[in-house]
Amino acid sequence: MNGLAALSAFGFALICVFAGRLGIGSRLRRPSGLSFAGGAATAYVFVHLLPEIGYHRLRIEESDHASYEAFLYPVLLAGTSIYYALESYLSHSRRMRGPAGFAVHMAGFSLYFALIGYFLQHRGDKGAEQELFYFLVLGLHILVLDTVFRRRHEALYDRTGRWVMAASVLAGWALGELVEFPAAVSGMAFALLAGGMILNILKQELPASKEGQVVPFLIGAASCAALLALA
Repeated sequence: MNGLAALSAFGFALICVFAGRLGIGSRLRRPSGLSFAGGAATAYVFVHLLPEIGYHRLRIEESDHASYEAFLYPVLLAGTSIYYALESYLSHSRRMRGPAGFAVHMAGFSLYFALIGYFLQHRGDKGAEQELFYFLVLGLHILVLDTVFRRRHEALYDRTGRWVMAASVLAGWALGELVEFPAAVSGMAFALLAGGMILNILKQELPASKEGQVVPFLIGAASCAALLALA
């Protein structure tokens, strides 16, 4: 068992369960906090997430299913499109604002959180420093998503949703401990996660121009990029 991956998985689960109760997410939603988190997350996308796609592409090319490499970037686009469509539908459909919307929202993000848990174990960078940065950046990402879920679903999320998200990330980590999928399957799953993550980071973590603060954003982006480059 990878001890650091296990600690990260349980850390993510604790964030899901307790962030709202402790008011951490609401403090992060302040313009300076959100701008810092947005800068860090944006740096993570360009300095780490997109190069990681290259790692999975290389693994597929070296496997027995090299022809599947051509599907990697379309799946990345599909991930972005799926989560854009989910967010758009939830925002514009009145039927999606009650229990039905909650169920759809949680179903879509259960897969998202499970993939985050799975790739604690199956990434190209498995050193202690990379594990720490993965936890810090995605911990901030999960905090932002927690505030989005709570704002949209309120009591439903507090009563049920936070437990669903915590269970999802733990289930993904447990699956990663038990199973390593072939390179083509793992690569497509990572591309799907990365596509959704790009959309959610740019939409949820980047504050609107009138709400954002340039200095905290630049500090977050520069500090995250520097730490990732030195790792």
